[in-house]
Amino acid sequence: MYQNQNTKPKIGVVLTDPDDWTASAFLKNIRKTGAKAFPIDLSGLSASIAASDFSIFNAASEYLKLDAILVRDVGISFSLETISFKFDLLRAFENSIIVMNRPTAIQNAANKFFSFYLFKLACLPIPQTVISSELEVAMKTIEKFESVVVKPIFGSQGEGIIKLERSQPESELASKLSELLKERGVLYLQEFVPNPGRDIRVFVVGEEALGAIYRVSQKGSFVSNLSQGGTPAKCELTEEMRELAIRAAKAVGADFAGVDLIEGEEGLLLLEVNATPSGKGIKIACGIDVTKRIVDLLFERLGD
Repeated sequence: MYQNQNTKPKIGVVLTDPDDWTASAFLKNIRKTGAKAFPIDLSGLSASIAASDFSIFNAASEYLKLDAILVRDVGISFSLETISFKFDLLRAFENSIIVMNRPTAIQNAANKFFSFYLFKLACLPIPQTVISSELEVAMKTIEKFESVVVKPIFGSQGEGIIKLERSQPESELASKLSELLKERGVLYLQEFVPNPGRDIRVFVVGEEALGAIYRVSQKGSFVSNLSQGGTPAKCELTEEMRELAIRAAKAVGADFAGVDLIEGEEGLLLLEVNATPSGKGIKIACGIDVTKRIVDLLFERLGD
């Protein structure tokens, strides 16, 4: 716990939606400790830099003097300048206070290509994946894998994910891939893993896996994200799930994470790590409030 009992620590919670369940739970659990909690939207912050001074302030010209920051959500932006500035603000904060998750961990996890490279270095089981800007390479990949999932390299909540099959007409495949190439500039193609119509999300905080849920896809859909209509259900956490999830979170450098696994024909495979996960699904399915444990970990770090 925070050691200075004479002052109440000031904790900022980075969010984009003030009505988000997880953001609200973070704020509530911080305030339960007696600390002060402040919602922060990075889009509303400004920075001033001079040879002798650096400061971050809000629209009311109030300087932000915080003891720690907990990141729920930095938002999605397709403007390089906007998203870079948000992460640079977090990196600036990180020079003087605790930031959880660290901006590097959030960036590692959000980048599907680089996170898979980190998973490979950590010897974690992953589906075979090809990333290319060449239409011919993409067509050959579909021919080889027979069924592929095409994802944005930067994306969330299951948006922009499609499945393509070798059995589709070649002209149709080429047209769709060309369209995606024009839109994204690069294609991320992952071997489709036959599964029971669900994936598994394991919640990791620190060195501990707190629990897991199945995310069950809607009938006729292969996407299991809760934001895309998936349903949360309790999953018994096995030792294999626990070990994989903790190693995956560690691979991207996350203090807390939602780790997504899928049940393939030959065992569990790692799909991705979310370093800004929602805690609502596991609260509904299992009654576990992961946000409380994350807040506890933050205060443990403050007390070190």
